[in-house]
Amino acid sequence: MTGKVKVQPVSRVGMEPLVAMAEQLRASLPGWEDTAPVIARGQAPSDLALDLRHLALHDGDGFLTISVGDEVVGFAPSFVRSRQLNLAQPWLLPEYQGGEVAEQLVRRALAYGERSGAGECAAVVHGGAPWHGLLFRFGLRARFSVYRLALATETARALGRELALFLPGSELTEDAVKRRAGAADLERLDRLVRGVSRPMDHEHWMTERRLRLAKVRDGQRIAAYAYGGPRQCGPVAAATPEAALAGLGWALQLAAAGEADGDVHLLLPASFEAGVEHLLDAGARCLAESVWMSRSPGVTLDRYVLPSATIS
Repeated sequence: MTGKVKVQPVSRVGMEPLVAMAEQLRASLPGWEDTAPVIARGQAPSDLALDLRHLALHDGDGFLTISVGDEVVGFAPSFVRSRQLNLAQPWLLPEYQGGEVAEQLVRRALAYGERSGAGECAAVVHGGAPWHGLLFRFGLRARFSVYRLALATETARALGRELALFLPGSELTEDAVKRRAGAADLERLDRLVRGVSRPMDHEHWMTERRLRLAKVRDGQRIAAYAYGGPRQCGPVAAATPEAALAGLGWALQLAAAGEADGDVHLLLPASFEAGVEHLLDAGARCLAESVWMSRSPGVTLDRYVLPSATIS
């Protein structure tokens, strides 16, 4: 390592190189090879690009870049809500992983959380053992695995119809989405299942990602929400195990409707055992294993489907 190491908040005008770095690094991970960026005129931005820009826009102070000399070599996005620091996967050039630069990046991210009043920290880690070990040194512990699963589109559609029968549900109309109907239910389920509430995430999924939204009812009460669309299955958050399976069914159907062929990909915590079991029994392939880490046991995410590799 040569040159001074500097950590500072991101500048939104400098996002393109960071996005390109993260896309290449993610595609190099085992089980994520299909996410390699496609360079073509008119190509839509990747899910990673849209999610990173979303975090930089709304939580720029927690989106930290690290440079060595004049070269930016990595970054770590994070946000604080409900006194919890949520740390997204740090992305760092391979030659700096597992060393002093990685340690400084994580230390500064955690310090940002402490200054912001966070007493808890959680992270979903895709990058493997070096990151697990580093976060362990800073007090985080592995709680459960998060599986990246792939299911053929037609199978996803059929399984989705089957699971959606667990409880009644319906897709929100375009007008209801525009009016943000039922926003209080989304926030209630977020606090219950995710442990944090971020209304801007729902705005992002509905507007920037253009996902479709369904809600599941248990009697008169909204018991789950489910998002799905092209290149994204989830998030799903539910108040009960039955609602979680019905929500998973809706998410699969909405995601499959946006794919002409190929596979539907989704991220499920191992703690959502019934969901993982139904998917594997239907023929889903487990492509990769990530780890949910936190300082205290906290949320179990046993009725949850993650939205993406970046936003948990």
